Amino acid sequence: TIAAAVASAEAAGAEVQDLAAAKRTLFKLQKEKREELKRQKSVLDASAAVEEAMKKEDIDKLDEAISFAQSAGVDLIKLEPALDRLDELKEQQRDQRIKNAFDDLKYLVSERDIESATWAFEEAQSLGASPEELERADKLLSDLRMELDPEAETRRRRIEARKAKKGETKWNYSGKSDNKLVCNDRFREHEEELQKRRMLAYRARGRFKDEAEDQGDEGQEKNIKRERAEVAKEKGHVPLPQAAPVKGFQFGRAPPEETEGPRHISIQFTSEHGAGFDHHPTWWGMVVDSIDDEPGQPGLRQGDVIVEIGGMSLKELAPEDATERFADMLGDGVVMVVEPHVEVIGVLTTMNPFDANALADDLNRFGADWELSLQLLPGNGPCHARISMSGPQAAVVQAKSELDTFMQSSYVNS
Repeated sequence: TIAAAVASAEAAGAEVQDLAAAKRTLFKLQKEKREELKRQKSVLDASAAVEEAMKKEDIDKLDEAISFAQSAGVDLIKLEPALDRLDELKEQQRDQRIKNAFDDLKYLVSERDIESATWAFEEAQSLGASPEELERADKLLSDLRMELDPEAETRRRRIEARKAKKGETKWNYSGKSDNKLVCNDRFREHEEELQKRRMLAYRARGRFKDEAEDQGDEGQEKNIKRERAEVAKEKGHVPLPQAAPVKGFQFGRAPPEETEGPRHISIQFTSEHGAGFDHHPTWWGMVVDSIDDEPGQPGLRQGDVIVEIGGMSLKELAPEDATERFADMLGDGVVMVVEPHVEVIGVLTTMNPFDANALADDLNRFGADWELSLQLLPGNGPCHARISMSGPQAAVVQAKSELDTFMQSSYVNS
């Protein structure tokens, strides 16, 4: 295998460059193998979760298991029984809800609760109940309405019949129609009543409504504040001066990781799994992206930065050089020097509202320059924001003062 060939070449004293190239190839193959094993395990776990969910009557669990299986890459053909089972459960749930709605309707009709019974009818209708069931339920409601309020029910039936007849109206497209204009006297009475109420409301308007109501909510609020101030002045009350908000930018309490010392970790390395963790090079060292269970790296955390390996520094190197040096020195028992991942929160307060989009763009550019992650978090209004900065310990410590200077000059004092 390549691992055995690399070990033999290293023991035979092969050229350093050739040996480093072979190690990089080996690490790449080991990474691809780890990713394939992860994918296969994810597919097996997702398939097992779907099979377990199919044995139960829980729609949400089955739906969640199917979604997880699809994201894991399980073949859709294998998921067809689960999808059919999900449709079956949803259909059963819908039928049960319709049955419950009609049962509630019958009970509420017996209790002469027309309003709640109508809600139950509308729920059954929204769930897609059959026309025959809806017709029988509507008959129950109609009979109850006729019993409780015969006049209103008669009027409702007459209107429904008129609507049905109107839908059957035929047009001759000749500009004439035999349809007679029907004017409801109650419509005229309603309009007259509305007009009387408008006149009474207009005559009853006082000074406050005449001056402030027409100005909307803002005008009314100003008028109320003015009247309150006049009353307070008459009673000798002097309002306390309002303290101006303190503007500026400052970081919160430093997290423990910011002052944590470097850790020394001995690498666990096997020919089958390699070191068992993914990483990428940065100016601050080799950042750990993920760690596999095999062979395991006790004491190493995701997000940690490897600043030194085998006595060789990985800081301030080009990505290619850092990768080559890391591959050259990586081996079982080799000691790494590791610094932690740090996240700090800063608070920005300005006197005037600022452009959040422009601030987010500035933070992205700042983060790209320092190889840090900066995020704009929601604040308490247009003049307030919280900023998260995270990354290697050395980068965060050095960038804090630079970010403070930038925020003061660009947003606080601008």
